[in-house]
Amino acid sequence: MRILIAEDDLTSRIVVASVLKKSGHEVVETVNGFDAWQALQQPDAPRLVILDWMMPVMDGPEVLRRIRALPTERPSYIIMLTARSEKASIIAGLDAGANDYLAKPFDPGELNARVEVGQRMVEMQDALATKVEELRQSQAALHVLTARMQAVREEERSNLARELHDAFGQHLTALQIDLMGMDRHLQTVTPPDLALLSDRIVAMVPLIERLTEQTQTMCAELRPSVLFELGLPAAIEWQAEETAARSGLVCHLALPAADVELHQDLALALFRIVQESLTNVVRHAQATRVDIRLDLTGSELNLAIEDNGRGFPPQALAGSKALGLLGMCERIGAFCGTVDFSNGPAGGALVHVRCTAPMSLKS
Repeated sequence: MRILIAEDDLTSRIVVASVLKKSGHEVVETVNGFDAWQALQQPDAPRLVILDWMMPVMDGPEVLRRIRALPTERPSYIIMLTARSEKASIIAGLDAGANDYLAKPFDPGELNARVEVGQRMVEMQDALATKVEELRQSQAALHVLTARMQAVREEERSNLARELHDAFGQHLTALQIDLMGMDRHLQTVTPPDLALLSDRIVAMVPLIERLTEQTQTMCAELRPSVLFELGLPAAIEWQAEETAARSGLVCHLALPAADVELHQDLALALFRIVQESLTNVVRHAQATRVDIRLDLTGSELNLAIEDNGRGFPPQALAGSKALGLLGMCERIGAFCGTVDFSNGPAGGALVHVRCTAPMSLKS
């Protein structure tokens, strides 16, 4: 560990440096408080400091006060090493911001022990600061994802309203006109022309069939009944066939022969990841083929979606801010799973989902 020694007495500085170097530490030496203060403001400043009290230009307590005024989540660990061993001086040093206090003359073993405590504290502070930063990044990502989810919901509502208006509205209007015409015919024509009425009924059948198909398609997109009725492998196969039919993409599947028994929420999360991945392939990958693999190894589930397209851009692999990829991570993260995004040997994109959960195969 890099340790800064701020000591104006040459003999004391040499002795302290020797003890620390023998213990494997890297030592940075300064001869007064001002030089120590300057060194501690550098980006690569040592995190552990052995600080004398009485020094020229700037004394130890003043250095302490300036250091503690710096805004940082990774503060230095400072040990006061001084001949001032009276209780009032110890209290004053600790009040100024020292983490520990060691009086001269010191025992080398005690110095090493106190330095080891300081090193452990620095390592714990670093670990805590790293976790805090990860938490901040996660919270920021969640805020972005939440906003995006709200936008997606509004977009889905708009799409649903447009579909109902454009498709259902037109077909229902046509049926309404036909029914009103038949009603007028029945009220005004005696006897009614049954052949004409029969022809109109026959003409209405294709409209009703199209409405039925559109209703089934919309229901499947909103709530994939095939997933809950036939299971995840069957749902993936259905989605792959739908994607291939719409886009011409060739889908190769390697799925369990039997259904995988999962909690419905987990199965839905995995299915949505497949959907999002296939959507990304069609929109962005410029691929002609995609391979989807789902398998179990013990209690570990692995899902891989790999295409032969142009792969993920560098910024996605460096730490994606893409909302679709972020959404995949959040979906499976709720089940303590992980998603890895990478480019395969041939350059295509690979989405690899891992999840450990209680599961069994249906016979």
